[in-house]
This record gives sequence, C-alpha cells and structure tokens, in this order.
Amino acid sequence: MFDKSYLQNPFSQYFKWMMTKIKYQSKYKYFRLGYLSKLINAVFGSYNWVGNHVIIINSSFGDFSYISDNSVICETTMGKFCSIGPNVRIAPGKHPTHTIVSTHPAIYSNPEYCLKNFQKKDHHNPNRSVVVGNDVWICANAVIADGVKIGDGAIIASNSVVNSDVEPYTIVGGVPAKFIRKRFKDEQIDVLEKSKWWDKDHHWIEKNSHVFLDIDTFCKPYI
Repeated sequence: MFDKSYLQNPFSQYFKWMMTKIKYQSKYKYFRLGYLSKLINAVFGSYNWVGNHVIIINSSFGDFSYISDNSVICETTMGKFCSIGPNVRIAPGKHPTHTIVSTHPAIYSNPEYCLKNFQKKDHHNPNRSVVVGNDVWICANAVIADGVKIGDGAIIASNSVVNSDVEPYTIVGGVPAKFIRKRFKDEQIDVLEKSKWWDKDHHWIEKNSHVFLDIDTFCKPYI
C-alpha cells in the first residue's frame, strides 16, 4: 500500500485549498472559505462563511450559516442562520458497543485508513445523518453524535456531548448534554416556529430588523 503522506507538502496543500476556494467562491454568492479548509461534497446557500482549517464532508448549509475555525462537520443537513463555534465536531462516527466483538473498525468494516481490514463491507453502518434546524447556536468544542436532530432555535453549550435529539428553542449542556432551560415562553416559541422568519426574503428581514431585537416586540402582533 502506497504511503500518500510522501506526497504531502505545504505547497500541495496550499494549491489544493486554493483550487477549492476558487471553485466554491465562484459557484456560491457571497461565500468565503477560510485558509486550508477542506470541502468534500458540500452545498451552500448565500452569505455563508467557513473559517480556517475546517473539514466539511457530505453536508449542506442554508443561507447565512457559518462554521468557525477547526470544526469538522460530516453527514449534516443544516438550516439557515446557524452559528457554529470553533472546534465543533458533528457526526464524528461511532464504534459498536454491543453484539460485535471488537470496537476496532478493521474487525467490522473496511475503512481505507486501516492498513489491513478483515471485512469486505461495513457491518456496523450506523445512521450518521445529523439534522440541524434553523437559527441554531452550537458553542465551542461541542460534539454532536451521529443520527441526532437539533430543533430550530436550540443552543448547545460549550464542551457538551449531544447524543440525543434536542427540542426547538431549548438550551442543553453537559456530558452527556441535558436540558437546561427553554429560551422563551411556550407561546413565544409557537410564534417563532409558525413565523419561519428564516425563510422570509432577505429584504423583509432587513426592513423588519428592529423587531428582532426584542422577543416581546416580535411576538406582540401574534399574541
């Protein structure tokens, strides 16, 4: 097996990144890609930015969502206006913990990074897909496990490990992440969910930006 690391050097890494940057910034409106970030099968909306040294694999992002430095985002469908902090990991992969004898991937699967595998296909194959709603804030160093769904408006506290679904407009934190509190009153959350403001035209949001500064003002016409 040829050791591909012999071909790695600062120039080749810079060249690959530059080609990726040109490709994506030419394709997507107002998109910015940070230094030495890697994109594999990534789809963006408008006004997205990706920080430095980010890895994105098989994922899509709605308008205005951004990814901060050193994050790794895999197998994720993300909505609009999401804020992803530095060093976040989404869908990092799972190892089997029961039934299969070993947790080592060479025993139950056939990944390319293992120098020798004992299977011809993946016999673990967990559901890796993660769904992140709109207006979600995932703080620094958080880990989102494979298969998790995070509702609109949720907040994931720093250094948390999320291994189960998170309800809309809920703040969770800890290892594993647990419910802390709701962001707003139930009737206010209902208004926000029904309004789907993130799907409004950008000009509408700009025109009505003043009502976003206070939840009571935003909800007053509906409550």
